[in-house]
Amino acid sequence: MAAKKKVVKVEVYKTNLLIYYVIIGIAAFIVYANSLSNEFVFDDDSVVLGDQSITSLSNIPKYFTGQEGFHKVIGRYFRPVVSTTYALDYALYGLEPFGFHLTNVLVHVINSLLFFYFLLLVFKKEKHESKLYYPVILFAGLIFAVHTIHTEAVSWVSGRTDSLSFTFFITAFIYYIKYSEENIKKTSTLILIFFFYLLSLLSKEMAVTLPAAIILYDVFINRLNLEELKKKIPVYSLLAGFTVLFLLYRYFVLKDVPQRDTYFYFYGKDIWTTVFTMLQTVPLYFRLLIVPVNLLYHYSGFMPYVSTIANFSVIFAVIFIVFSLALVVYLYNRMPVISFCLLFFFLSLLPVVNIVPTMNFMGERFLYVSSIIVSLAIAYFALKYLNKSNKNIIYTSFVIVIAVLSYLTFMRNYDWKDNNTLFLSAEGKPGTVLYVNIGNIYANRQEFDKAEVYYRNAIDLREESMLAQNNLGKIFLIKDNFDSAYYYINKARMLDTLSPEPLYSLTQLYAKAEMYDKAIEELEKLQKITPNYMNSAVMLNELKMKNTGTMPGMKKDLESVNKANQLEQEAYRLYTQKEYDKSVKILMDLVKINPAAASNYYNNIGTCYMETEKYTEAKKYFELSIKEDSKFSTAYNNLGTVYEKLGDTAKAKETYKKAIQADSTNALAKSNLEKLK
Repeated sequence: MAAKKKVVKVEVYKTNLLIYYVIIGIAAFIVYANSLSNEFVFDDDSVVLGDQSITSLSNIPKYFTGQEGFHKVIGRYFRPVVSTTYALDYALYGLEPFGFHLTNVLVHVINSLLFFYFLLLVFKKEKHESKLYYPVILFAGLIFAVHTIHTEAVSWVSGRTDSLSFTFFITAFIYYIKYSEENIKKTSTLILIFFFYLLSLLSKEMAVTLPAAIILYDVFINRLNLEELKKKIPVYSLLAGFTVLFLLYRYFVLKDVPQRDTYFYFYGKDIWTTVFTMLQTVPLYFRLLIVPVNLLYHYSGFMPYVSTIANFSVIFAVIFIVFSLALVVYLYNRMPVISFCLLFFFLSLLPVVNIVPTMNFMGERFLYVSSIIVSLAIAYFALKYLNKSNKNIIYTSFVIVIAVLSYLTFMRNYDWKDNNTLFLSAEGKPGTVLYVNIGNIYANRQEFDKAEVYYRNAIDLREESMLAQNNLGKIFLIKDNFDSAYYYINKARMLDTLSPEPLYSLTQLYAKAEMYDKAIEELEKLQKITPNYMNSAVMLNELKMKNTGTMPGMKKDLESVNKANQLEQEAYRLYTQKEYDKSVKILMDLVKINPAAASNYYNNIGTCYMETEKYTEAKKYFELSIKEDSKFSTAYNNLGTVYEKLGDTAKAKETYKKAIQADSTNALAKSNLEKLK
């Protein structure tokens, strides 16, 4: 009788578990169902629409050899598995965004199911009654399935890199857990670990953290002692060696791809600026995992560059990290799963904190892997403290959390509907790319003065923004201000000589000025970089049919502005090297050479004097800058800082307010004003 009863219990368990998988899958699909009607947005233009290679399945092998792939359209990346999925999507759906979004949602559904199984493996040693134990794992799995931090990776087609890499990352992890628990170590299981790890690496480089994550698992969750860990050294060494081999292969595949250094987020910055600025992101990343609100599609410029530890945000970040690491030690024996979660959080962020230079400051999609710690921690606490007397309270709390996250996720999906909706979702928040994209919206509406303000704001945050420089130049081109147009477009070209954007803008400039020979020259360069960009091949043929000619006055102006551009680069170089007097001298000359940009030069002169604490001189030149351009918000903000340094708080407040009136999105001026209240 007892044996019979036991068999029945096992069958009930299997049936319930299947239902749990169905619930997880349905929930993961439903919360993202409204993203299926979204369009291609943002980088999808280059990664999907701009990549002709995805139109033929015959190109799939070429992704793995580097003949085709991401590095051809967006940067020095090697992600052949992702490109393969785009090619398969195209074969099934053409360029219908629905199909690409459906793949993203299905990948997330698969990830949610895999993670649920991962949770079952991690906590299977916990001794709880089955009626209480499995629902907790279900709720924890549901939290991962509906978590709002995943919206960027799921609702954005280009975000697939992170979710797809996770698919293979968590599968390799699952096989490692099974391998470590087998009495007889099966070679087939070990091979599967390496196979899925490789697929994860070929989806996104962030997967390099897997070997370290496995070691953390053995130390904190498997609770292996030193002797047991030593026995695992051969496996750890194989994983480490495999990682090195992949990185070497990646290097050889991409070694001939030009490195676009000016795209690096910390281009031209010293190591301490990189370290202190990136430190600010750690508490923010953690907050986004716990409270995923006020999300942004791009974070470049969201936080200011910081070059000293004597900054509140940096000090707070250091305290947060030290406290977290202290907790790891303190909880090692008391709550080992929580120690694992904290260390895994830091580990998973290592590839994206610009230790190795990248184009990004931070991104929500980078938290897709990190987000497992939320469910792990919640499951651990619930299983530790759950009992029959409090289960209703705990289950109710789970339901509320899942409902709130589901609502936030469902609503955030709408922000990714199209470019205008996405870009305007970030209005009022600082950011280089945010400003450029909102500027583009106003430019498309022919509200050119508003667009100019946003492009200037982007340049103020990050002078190396190629698109901001280029688009500001195009605004001047529309206004027939050829010298200023050339000045900014040429700066954009100098920032990225491989980008088709500035070359095409220069072509438009020369064509409008009837300098057809120069326009043809630029178009021919463009054909070598990006053939037929914006139908430029047709434009080239049309121009060749026209009589070439030049406008002497225009040519002279352009030569003058070109000289100004070279001098400005030198002035900036001297400024970064703290040779302020020499920089001021060049800037003074620039005012005479290119008076159209005098406001900028006066502002830069004032900045040099402010750096040397010559506040009276700085005040004089900030005022001159404002006289030249009464809407120059940055100059107002700098002048306010000078008044603050001089002890005139009332004047500082008044000037900060003027900065905000000139540009309501000036976050720095708002912060400075708030500080004085």
